[in-house]
Amino acid sequence: MARAGLGRARTGLGWRGAAASSALMLAAVLTGVPAADAAQGGFGAPRGSSTATGSGAAKGDGRGAAGGATAACGKATGPFGVSGTQVFGVDGKAFVSYGLTVAGLQGPDWAGSVMDDLEEITAAADDWCANTVRLQLDQDDLLGPRGTGFDQSYLAAIETEVSLAESEHLVVVLNDETNYAPAAVAAYQLGPTPATKTFWKDLTKVYGYDPQVIFDLFNEPRMYSFGMSAAQEWRLWRDGGRYEGVNYPFGMAELAAYVRNTLGATNLFWIEGPDWSASFAGMVQAGALLNVSGVVYAVHHPAGQPDPASWNADFGYLVNTGVAPVVDGEWTNYEPTPTSQAPVGGSCWPDAPTMVPEFLQYLATHGIGLDAYTLQAGYLLESTNPAVPNTINARTWTCQPGQEAQPGQGAGAEIMSWFQQQNG
Repeated sequence: MARAGLGRARTGLGWRGAAASSALMLAAVLTGVPAADAAQGGFGAPRGSSTATGSGAAKGDGRGAAGGATAACGKATGPFGVSGTQVFGVDGKAFVSYGLTVAGLQGPDWAGSVMDDLEEITAAADDWCANTVRLQLDQDDLLGPRGTGFDQSYLAAIETEVSLAESEHLVVVLNDETNYAPAAVAAYQLGPTPATKTFWKDLTKVYGYDPQVIFDLFNEPRMYSFGMSAAQEWRLWRDGGRYEGVNYPFGMAELAAYVRNTLGATNLFWIEGPDWSASFAGMVQAGALLNVSGVVYAVHHPAGQPDPASWNADFGYLVNTGVAPVVDGEWTNYEPTPTSQAPVGGSCWPDAPTMVPEFLQYLATHGIGLDAYTLQAGYLLESTNPAVPNTINARTWTCQPGQEAQPGQGAGAEIMSWFQQQNG
């Protein structure tokens, strides 16, 4: 999801030699500066920090709340497959994703965010006990808004981040984002386009047989309007059609079949639902289940009231009735910033002190994983240190902009602790 109002975290933490080496290689691609020169500080310092110097660089306060628990954190190994409502990895071991979204490559200013992304990836593995990172990519950044170009430096940035994540033994989810499309083409990118197929054709050449990579085929399809019936909504999502004067030549069914059957990708798929993937209610009744293998349905911020009955209706029923596995592919709870008009929809629950722990328990009970958004101040972090999560204070929590007695609260500490408990 495109987020506004909270800037990217600017950190002064170092990272391991693998990240530094990857960053220097990327520096040469992006700037033409030799890696040896970049190592002298001309490129690669995290914004607002000093240059990291390799594997001996300091890691801030060390381990943060994780307390050095990395060795006890579970890691997952693919290839991954689906059986019933579960995902299994190598040797039939069940895989539930506990992850974090890394969002630096999703917009037009991606080149300035790579270094932060590398720190976030390392923090996900070292401090958050994650087994997964989800990289939000942008088809316009790779192909241009017309879908006819190709930016080799952008692919190099993707490869750098994937390489670091895999060196940390993380599963990597690659997500195609179009929220940042230029105004001239934004209306045509609310759902998958021919450029979406080209995007996955290019990435399948690199990662289509990588057992550690999951394809999240399209971020938050938005082909929806108020007054549309549930049947119309699901038909548009599945098969394409016309929406507000725009013709979508195909939907998620054809996109998934193209990547699986035509391109031959063997990866696990995360499939997001219509209307920002807020709910899968009515999908089965509408006959909108996708007929491809290896599918996990990825809800984001659930649409209904935060309670078990709504969660069952929005996505839990898929597990309860044996239809398919589910993951919450992007979720968070945070107070709005004092200067904002409102939090992003579904991202601030008035009763979060009570319902956030209940939501996490619901996911655990149903074997549903969670990908949290994101290691930036105000979302999951207290300030700029990716190892230190923010917290919820029940006495001062509010979802009313301008009424924050204790600004910057969020569910970071709850999520970090839950990851450690579930993935330990």
